[in-house]
Amino acid sequence: IMDNCEDLIPEWLTFVKGVVDSEDLPLNISRETLQQNKILKVIKKNIVKKAIELFTEISENAEDFKKFYEQFSKNIKLGIHEDSGNRAKLAELLMYHSTKSGDEMTLLKDYVS
Repeated sequence: IMDNCEDLIPEWLTFVKGVVDSEDLPLNISRETLQQNKILKVIKKNIVKKAIELFTEISENAEDFKKFYEQFSKNIKLGIHEDSGNRAKLAELLMYHSTKSGDEMTLLKDYVS
């Protein structure tokens, strides 16, 4: 049981809070061994994958995503710099002002298409 585990979630997802329950982790294990455990890498990968899926789901509703983007756009942009494996998925979530949208921001994927 750990309150803070930097190995489970990348820095750009620090705003995500929750509990991770896994049957794969052995119960009698030291912290040092747990930090080197390969299962943690799989858990981290799955957490990031699920978070991006949820962000994409939120982006389908324009009003909800606008609120989300106002709060966490810096984290998404940081994720693009830090997480090269998910850079393309995160880039689809970026929003910018365009000449057609006026004061409203538009998703990069909508602007390109």
